[in-house]
Amino acid sequence: MQFRPIETLLRRRAADGPLFEVSTLVPGRMLVIGSAEIAHEILHAPSATYLAGAANRRILPLLPDDTVLTLDGEKHMARRRLLAPMLHGSALERLAPAIAQLAAEEADLWPTHTSITMLPRLRFLALRLAANVLFGIETRHDAEVLEGLVSRALPAYGMLAGSHSLRRLGSLSPQSLTGRRWVEFAGGLRDLLGERHPQVTQLVGGDQLFALLLAAHETTAAALAWSVHELARAPEAAAAVAQSRAGQRPWLDAVIEETLRLRAPLIDIVRTPAERVTVAGRSVEPGTLMLIPPPLIHREGGGDLLGFCPGRFLAGPPDPRTWLPFGGGDRRCLGASLALFELRHVLPLLLERFTLQPATARSERARLYGTALVPERGARVRLTPRNAVF
Repeated sequence: MQFRPIETLLRRRAADGPLFEVSTLVPGRMLVIGSAEIAHEILHAPSATYLAGAANRRILPLLPDDTVLTLDGEKHMARRRLLAPMLHGSALERLAPAIAQLAAEEADLWPTHTSITMLPRLRFLALRLAANVLFGIETRHDAEVLEGLVSRALPAYGMLAGSHSLRRLGSLSPQSLTGRRWVEFAGGLRDLLGERHPQVTQLVGGDQLFALLLAAHETTAAALAWSVHELARAPEAAAAVAQSRAGQRPWLDAVIEETLRLRAPLIDIVRTPAERVTVAGRSVEPGTLMLIPPPLIHREGGGDLLGFCPGRFLAGPPDPRTWLPFGGGDRRCLGASLALFELRHVLPLLLERFTLQPATARSERARLYGTALVPERGARVRLTPRNAVF
């Protein structure tokens, strides 16, 4: 699951059908849903039937219990209503110039005419974009400080906080150590922001924005990296995006939608039933962790669905029943609009500036980085300036 997650899931579904169990160190046993029809029933059931917050707490032990990702019911909806205006509509449109500027600043620093690893570069760009949206951070220096705070708040042992048996270690337990890192992060962020954003520092006490920061920049970075990886191998699609006019970009939308289908950046749409339920004729106990992996749903049926083909979406948007990179139902990803907005602004800038070529003939497989699916070699490509003179 760690190094070949998609291949493992596809093999298990082929052998065991649309419902099967897998077991991992953290969070333990999970019931995997491998059918779009069953996934739709679960995601669109009444919110009290299947709990997302309780399930997220088990797969994301690094997060405190009191965040928009880890709450359920009215508490979750209240947090969602509080944060949503920052991530939708006119609030995003006002960010377009800043996104273009930050992306250009980072792209100026990337080496050309040589093989480079794009994932860490795009991860820092995504962090700068998220920091600008959430905290009003504009300078590269402040973003570097924030990157340090985030890395220290995510220690290598952090996932062990999901192991309850280790709580007996007291102040040396992963839970206690991780809690202290959270306190350090909150204090460091307050120092970084100072008086610039008082309403943000009030929210930091509830750890809301840290959860959003993690969700926003890591998944967007993975989506950008996969987009670059696939477009380097699809020069006609890359050229179509680069040459399309602003506001009239069907190829851009098709490339993004196809990348998020074939290379969904997250594996972890999770739910847990609040009471005993029947799923596809199978009785499922309350508290069972249920995993709906978008890459598995997106490949149901096989055939041409196993390859990169943006043209499939030129005629219209994907079917939300079978396209789940942001989940579905009333727990659809709060940052989906922000992620799509960033992809629609960053990718054209990169393709107008660079010609992309793959660094190796073999396409990169996905591996797990936390719960994100990232290119195993970091999306290695060769960038050539489009206006280069040889």
